[in-house]
Parts: sequence; structure tokens; C-alpha cells
Amino acid sequence: MVLSFGILILAATSIGTWLASDLAVNALRKSTGQNLEEVAVQLRDKIALDLHERYSDLAVAAALSSQQLAKQQTGDVSALLDALARNFSSYAWIGLTSADGTVVASTANMLKGMNVSHRPWFQEAKDKPYLGDAHEALLLEEKLNNNTNVPLRFVDVAVPLQDPEGNFVGVLGAHLYLDWVASLGESLLAPLQERLQAELILADKNGEVIIGPKGSVGSMLNEPLVQAAQSDRPGYMTLPMVLESGTGTRDYLVGYSRLQDRAEYTTFNWLVLVRKPASEAFQPAQSLRNTLIFSGVLLAMLLILFAVYTARRITHPLLQMAREADRLDPDNPSSPIKLRDDYEEVRVLSSVFKDLVQRLTKKTRQMNELNASLEHRVTERTRELEEANQRLEETVRTDALTGLNNRRHFFELGRTALKKAIRSGKPLSAIMFDADLFKKVNDTYGHAVGDKALIHLSVMAKHALRDIDILARLGGEEFAVLLEGTDEEAAAEVAERLRQSINGKALTLERGSVTLSISAGVACLTPEGGDELDSLLVFADKALYAAKAGGRNRVVRYSEVNVEDVPPETGA
Repeated sequence: MVLSFGILILAATSIGTWLASDLAVNALRKSTGQNLEEVAVQLRDKIALDLHERYSDLAVAAALSSQQLAKQQTGDVSALLDALARNFSSYAWIGLTSADGTVVASTANMLKGMNVSHRPWFQEAKDKPYLGDAHEALLLEEKLNNNTNVPLRFVDVAVPLQDPEGNFVGVLGAHLYLDWVASLGESLLAPLQERLQAELILADKNGEVIIGPKGSVGSMLNEPLVQAAQSDRPGYMTLPMVLESGTGTRDYLVGYSRLQDRAEYTTFNWLVLVRKPASEAFQPAQSLRNTLIFSGVLLAMLLILFAVYTARRITHPLLQMAREADRLDPDNPSSPIKLRDDYEEVRVLSSVFKDLVQRLTKKTRQMNELNASLEHRVTERTRELEEANQRLEETVRTDALTGLNNRRHFFELGRTALKKAIRSGKPLSAIMFDADLFKKVNDTYGHAVGDKALIHLSVMAKHALRDIDILARLGGEEFAVLLEGTDEEAAAEVAERLRQSINGKALTLERGSVTLSISAGVACLTPEGGDELDSLLVFADKALYAAKAGGRNRVVRYSEVNVEDVPPETGA
């Protein structure tokens, strides 16, 4: 019971701990993912805001430059552009072009006088403001100082210039260092790095990484991540990504968002990602799970110890009562059952138990006495029933007058004897005999004497036959004998001995005596000769009637009888 109770406590505590830890861990994992998602959204908004500020810078500068361009005072424009570049260090180049694409003013006079009408930023900005996606430097690669081994990459911002009548007069364009985005990310992540330890990844709308950890630039993001990030809704997910070295993958928790278009211009739809190794991101959750599991196990052990203590306190008096009950002697009503007061329930139970034991002891003695009486009566009744059954069986199987086998039992024994003869291959013989002129005895002396004569005849027959021979009275003065393992010749000898024993001893009456004689027919059935008991008896009966026809008081074998010469049955 204590073990079962302990197992129950352990199971309940384990399930509770697992549920609580699962809920807590899931909540913590969700919180971590939402944190990365929020950082991605903030970084996206910061990039969008910074781009819009650059666009606003150029829009204001374009308004001023259009007037100067109309007056052909481009010197003042160059000063304006230089001041704008000094104000924001991420400008790599700012230039003003005429309507035909010739650079008429620029920062540090770079590319001045060169025609840039073939450049996408000029072509696209003829009609509306233009933001161009990241690309490597072409014309400015050699003119700008690049102290790194990484090629320079720019982002283009351009706005059209129009005269007061609305005619196109030129383009004001600028190249921004792409590293400006990385700087934004670092400035945003810096105060959070101690807690997040996250990495920034910027990818174009197709999922190609343009800013990211070492070795990841130029690689493609996982298709599920690209599809999720291209949607309008930010989110987070866990999936394998390329490591910094680019030699393998690792599971990362990634918060994502997408740069949105503005009313004034169409953005690049960059994918802004903030990632963190899943093992590190979920480490607090795993630590929480381990803490909860440890606490649950400790709590379970304490509860089990408390359960063991409580169970022992509860069961100790009960076990004592059980031992006292085990020592009870039904024949000794003074066997002690103590009254206990360990606690209220035990006090009541011991009182009831003691009263119950006393009543049971009394009832037990009474039942023992009754059982002894019943056992004697059952034994006597059983013996009487056995004797009655035996008498009934004898009545069913024996002839009421002579005590010999009756006709029904004779045929039962005969069928068994016939099966044995067939199995053993030995012959089976039958003797049919009856008293000669028995009707005359009944008519002369009366039926009482006739009955005595039949009894006398049966006694003589039993003395003349073997114990293994089957003797029966078939009815009236007719008798039959079956002899197992005996052929016709030996059976005829037995029949002759039977005839002589009966003929040689008269029945003594109160007045005189009666001498009886018998006629007998003998037949034998060999295994190859047939398997019908009725046939054997018919053959012996025919031989009997042949003996009567031949003068009575004789034995006739069926093999000596000419069946056609046997007359119909005649009186005894």
C-alpha cells in the first residue's frame, strides 16, 4: 500500500512538473522569439527612417539645386552637396546632373563633367524618386579610399529636378555606403547584446544575404524563411542556417521582418533578420525546465517520505490487530483482542473487531458442533443410499424369483462378451434350456410349487456352471447360458453336465417330491461366423426345440440339427 501510494505521488508530481515546466518553457521560448522579432522590426523601422531622411535630404537639396541649375550657378550647388556629405558620413558620393545626364556638380568634384545617363539611377529618377538596391561600385571604385579587401557596395537614392513649369531639368543622385545599414544594426543591438547576443542579417527580396556574419554574404536563405519574411507580418521561427564559417549549418532562432514601401517611393523590400543560436536562445528555458524537474523530484521525495511516515502511523495499529487476529484460537474464547486508542478510527475499529471476534468464536463452536452432527448424519444417509442403490441395481438386473440375471442384463452382458470374443478371436457359445413338461408341474402341484421348482432349477444350474459363465432366466421356465472362450463341443459337455445334475436330484416337497429334467440346445458363434448375439441365441433355441422334438431330457448341438426337420415350437 505504501509503495502504491508512493508511486501515485511520484506519478502525480511528475505529471504536474512536466505540465508546469512545459508551459513555462514554451512561454519562455515564445518570449525569446518575440524579443528577436521586436528587434528585427525596430531595425527595419530604423533603416526605413534613415532612408527616408536621406530621401528628404536630397528632396530639399533638389529644390535648391533646380534654382541654381536654372541660373547656371553650379558652384553654390557643389558647396551645398559637400555640406550635405559632411553632415552624414555614409554618403559616398552626391552629384547633380543636367537633363542629358552630364554631372555638373558633385562632392569633391568626383565624376564632374562625366555623362551618367546610362546609369539606372539616372534613368529611373527621370519620372519619380528612386531607391536602388545594393550593388558594387563601378565608376567610383578607384576614386574612393577603400582600406579593406571587400569591394565597395552602394545603395542609390535619386530624385528628379523640375523647372517651375514642371519640365525635367536634371537628377540629384547619391550613393550610400551599404555599411551604413550594418552601422545602424550595431548601434541598435549594442545596448541589447549583453542580453540577446544576436547577429544581424540583411537579405534582398530574393533571399540573398547582402549583410551578415563572415562567410554568409552571397549565400541564399532557406526557402521557408524567405517565404515567411516576405509576408507583411513579422515573426520568428527556428530552422538550420549557415554558420559564420560557411562550412556547415546550425539551428538558429530567427526574428524577421520586411522593409515596407512608402508613398513617395518604392523600397527594395529587404528582409531584415536577427538570429541567435537555438541552443543559446533556449538555454534559459532548458535551465528552467531542469530546475522545475529537480524541484519536482525533490518535492516528490519529500511527499513520499511524508506518505511513508503517515502510512506507518496509520497501519501500525492495524497490523497489530491483524497479528492478534492471526493468533486467535476459536476453541479459546478468552483470546485477547486489545482495545486501542491510537486514534479515533482505530479505537472504534478495535472495539467493533473485539465484539465481532467474540461473536464469531461463539458461532464457530456452534458450527463445529453442528458440522460434527451433520457429518455423522450424512455418513449414515450416504450408507443408506448406497445400500438402496445397490438393492435397486440388483432389482433392475436380477430376476425377482430366482436371483439370476434377468433378460435385460443378460443381453447387456452378452453384448460385452461378444465384443471380447471378436477382439480376442475366441469362440462364444450359448446354451438354451428349459424344464421339460413344466406346465404339468404347475397344473398338478400349483404355481407355488412351480416357483419352488424354478428356484431349485436355478440353484442346480449355478452349481453345475463355472463362475465366469453368464446364467440368466429369460422368462417362464426358459434359461440361457453364455460361455466365453468355449467352442460348441465343450459347451455341449457343460450342457450335458448341467442336464445330469438337474435330472439326478429331485425337489423335496411337504408331500412327496418332484423330479425335473431339462432339454438343452447348444450353439457356437466364431468371430468369422458373425457378430450378432441374437443370431447365436436363435441357433441355440433351434437346437433346444430339436432336443424337445427328439424326446426331451437331452442335449442337442446346432451343428447336428437339420433346420428343415425342426418342428414348430411345442409346449414344454
